Amino acid sequence: MQSPLLLPVLSLLLIACGAAPPAAPIDPSAQKAGPRAAVHPPGCRGSQSSAAPPVAADAARARAMAAARAPDHWGKGYRALQPPPGFRVVPVSRGAAAPADDEEVETDITPADLVAKFEYQHEGGEWFSVVVQVFDHPAARPEGQSLFRHAVISFDANGEDVTDEMEDDSFKNWFDRVAELRDEKGRRIVEWAYVEKGCERAELYERFIEDGEHLWHVSMEVMPTAPEEDLLRWMVLLFDAPLAGPAPADRRGLASGNGTTR
Repeated sequence: MQSPLLLPVLSLLLIACGAAPPAAPIDPSAQKAGPRAAVHPPGCRGSQSSAAPPVAADAARARAMAAARAPDHWGKGYRALQPPPGFRVVPVSRGAAAPADDEEVETDITPADLVAKFEYQHEGGEWFSVVVQVFDHPAARPEGQSLFRHAVISFDANGEDVTDEMEDDSFKNWFDRVAELRDEKGRRIVEWAYVEKGCERAELYERFIEDGEHLWHVSMEVMPTAPEEDLLRWMVLLFDAPLAGPAPADRRGLASGNGTTR
């Protein structure tokens, strides 16, 4: 006799394995986007750490889905979001920090839409850190514009380079992975990932969920030495579980694909 507790997990796994809708063909005459600009200044790279050992993505996702459905705060929306085990809450301060005595030291201003920030530091073995930020933006409203295009223009470093003549697919090559989804309630979802090159190399994973008047935006910056299995679990707990949303069929860390190495 099958346990009733397994039914929600199996249901979510079936949703997670669904393929994203095929991309629209590109108009050959349309202007194409150039290569993506580096987020950090070029000219130096972090130490070339070894990639995490390969893991079975489906098995890691199944364990993460089970964890996301445990009897705690998961699955109750971003307003009830709690940090995953091992993460600490970083206090969100409204307004600018006090100016430093040294004029060359910059002070950060907390974005008005930031609602939560979490941080994880792994001390044992090879050290690495993870920074998670959750934003609540006003929902996208432009008529006839995809959520992906809106997110690129509004929240990506290259957004100012997008012109009306560019097709969406022409600037997907700015990213190492892009997925466009809809959940069972019809909400639009975009998830992308890319490597931030420069002196401090990192992998950036972002997810956007249009939910009524809200555009939830979850950003996770991970050092390349973070284990793949942990990375998949964090994405389920932070990206999928709060609104019970689907996962892209090809979700993975940036350990392979597009010539990218971690």
